Amino acid sequence: MMKSLKIFSLAVAASAMFISSCSKKELDRVNFNPNNPSDVSAKFILTDMITSTAFSVVGGDISLYSSVYLEHEAGVWGQTFNAETRVGEPTQATTYNNSWNAIYANIKSLKIIIAKTSAGGPEEGNDVTCGIAKVLLAYNLGVLTDFFGDTPFSESGVIDASGSPVILQPKIDKQSELYPQIQTLLDDAITLLDGTDGAGTGSVGNQDLIYGGNKALWKKAAYGLKARYLMHTLKISSDVDGDLTKVVDNIDKSFEGADEELIFNIYDGEANINPLFGYSNARDGLGVSQSLAKKFKDLNDPRGEQAFMDYNFEAISLDDAIADGVPNGTPVQQQYTYPISVAEYATTAPTLLLSYHELMFLKAEALARMNQDGEAKDALKEAVIAAFANLSRSLNSTSDSYGLGLSIDLSEDVATDYFDNEVTPRFEANALKEIMLQKYLAFYGASGESTEAFNDYRRLKAMGEADFIGLENPLNASNKFPLRFTYGNSDVSANPSVKAAYGDGNYVYTENVWWAGGTR
Repeated sequence: MMKSLKIFSLAVAASAMFISSCSKKELDRVNFNPNNPSDVSAKFILTDMITSTAFSVVGGDISLYSSVYLEHEAGVWGQTFNAETRVGEPTQATTYNNSWNAIYANIKSLKIIIAKTSAGGPEEGNDVTCGIAKVLLAYNLGVLTDFFGDTPFSESGVIDASGSPVILQPKIDKQSELYPQIQTLLDDAITLLDGTDGAGTGSVGNQDLIYGGNKALWKKAAYGLKARYLMHTLKISSDVDGDLTKVVDNIDKSFEGADEELIFNIYDGEANINPLFGYSNARDGLGVSQSLAKKFKDLNDPRGEQAFMDYNFEAISLDDAIADGVPNGTPVQQQYTYPISVAEYATTAPTLLLSYHELMFLKAEALARMNQDGEAKDALKEAVIAAFANLSRSLNSTSDSYGLGLSIDLSEDVATDYFDNEVTPRFEANALKEIMLQKYLAFYGASGESTEAFNDYRRLKAMGEADFIGLENPLNASNKFPLRFTYGNSDVSANPSVKAAYGDGNYVYTENVWWAGGTR
């Protein structure tokens, strides 16, 4: 005891000597954490925003739940089982709270980047960084309002000089007001991306995890997103042919091939993993959707024989996937029983924020709606070939990561044979239906594209074209298909306007978003 007291006394004395000899400048550093600085260059914030948008917004819970509602997957355990059976999860404010918080954190940080790099900001002149931030802000806003409808935005993420929020309970903005802002942000970005990064912090370079600072490719991505968000509003368009023409024009200014798409491709399967794999590996809450497997069978689609395996990671036939798969809407809650998608365990499969095949499907749809079937068919063929290649990448990721030695062949030759012999006759019978059905199938997998498939289906449903896809969960017939997602619990509990809009959450079954003909 005496020894410890002596040591303590010496330590106190040493501390006193240190303090008395310190300068004020040195004291100012005592509580400074170099790993958590109060201010950083915009390009470093941008890296986090790219990562968060891809992993947490595109590939996270929104895509997961969309895949269940859209029957790309079936929920068999825990929260996904509840979503599958429409018990609790679709109406609870806690269900999507992680995604809700991630989007709003992104909005705040992206508004900071834009303020820093705009006129009067400390990095004024870094136009490329600002342009990229505006593309990402448009993207996050798009996901936010597509899934939650009327929602806070204009007063969200606004901070004072100390970094504190100016408005703690931001107002709810109408989706009809938010959608024009998406297009304005993208237009502004296109203009800014013609500029340079001229401020002292230098170009964004490798801090851009998607394009490495290639402003021309970001500009193409912005044009592609303009096409996506314009197509969302087709139901309420006052000039359908004019808007469809704009969709095609924007796509023609966008990606020329899959090598240019907006893709987050840094998962190494160890330190960084695909989000669908992360969920499946940790929770084991999904099984093969019978309705999806039956579609592959009915369409004689070669993807069906390669897409599924049992829980011993042994490849199974499409017939076995159908026989043993999850009956949509009426599963038994159990783990390690139902067969699963091979793509669930694609540890390194990239997340697609905007794919080349999505743009080709959009182009095919626009052209078909304008009765230009010849050109629509060409675009559809490009889309199908690119979609086969994307799924092949995911299936091979699983096979390689686990040493399964699966025989995967979704090559261009296989895709072309399928298109010529199976897709073409159906296209000639009903071009628009075949385009939308092939797009639905293309968005299945580990790339996070169920998010956009959910938007497509709600749009088709609002236009009386839901039978193009044909979902089989019997609960949908009793008005239990979610038309939107609930507001996040963090704001339902803290913001009176959001709490009032949420109510008991059952509005998700009755209230379309604005672009699907609703009022909120």
